[in-house]
Amino acid sequence: MKRIAELRKAKHLNQTGLGLILNVSQKMISAYESGAHQPSIETLKHMSDLFNVSVDYIIENTDIKTPIDEFAKNGLKENEIELLKLFKDLDKIQQQRAIGIVFALTQYENHI
Repeated sequence: MKRIAELRKAKHLNQTGLGLILNVSQKMISAYESGAHQPSIETLKHMSDLFNVSVDYIIENTDIKTPIDEFAKNGLKENEIELLKLFKDLDKIQQQRAIGIVFALTQYENHI
């Protein structure tokens, strides 16, 4: 799970420091990062809180860092949720195109 290493480094933590926070050994953190061992659900939740990202982001199930409860706090409307579902099904190139289209639409609307 390369994202654990990325998130750890972004917080300026070494493996030992993260291990102390999560109550596991430095060797276990190394094993998580190399993919040799999988963190427990409890450990994933703890990492999610620590790094303020979703568990899905940590396990590379999504590229969206923001935890779902952050979206819920912002009160996403039904059509916004539908848009996110559709967006998630696109491949990376299609997602970049979609972002470009939405950006262009916002710029076009601002100039009318």
